[in-house]
Amino acid sequence: MNGLGERTAPVVDPTDTPRITILDGRYQLAVHGLARADDAFAVAYSVTPPMPGDLHIPSPVASRLSLRLEADDDLGHRYTGTGGAHGLSADGLRTEGTVSGQPAVAAEAAELRVRLVFRRGPEEYAYRLAFPLPLPPEA
Repeated sequence: MNGLGERTAPVVDPTDTPRITILDGRYQLAVHGLARADDAFAVAYSVTPPMPGDLHIPSPVASRLSLRLEADDDLGHRYTGTGGAHGLSADGLRTEGTVSGQPAVAAEAAELRVRLVFRRGPEEYAYRLAFPLPLPPEA
């Protein structure tokens, strides 16, 4: 079980996940999946190379990166980012993390549209993702 109270998905090999280039071509973002719970949801991701704050190496030129989530669904519901957690991968090659939102995704929603916003100093970089959602079983 993870912190959201649901079972976690099997570990995904980050080298098998599609990536997009982000932050002026300096990094690659891989999104590993969406986990849903009774009161929240979380997006699992990795960033290669590691984000500066995860390297634990003091550097006057490295800008700290932060990440926030904004989301809505195809029914017009809006979801608020509630933070997340990240850290250096065991092999030291990437940052691995999750970013969460609330409330829980509406059961009737067919798609969740997520906007991941990275902030570096005064600059923001936004990336949009869409997660198709399974329809609830008919009663």
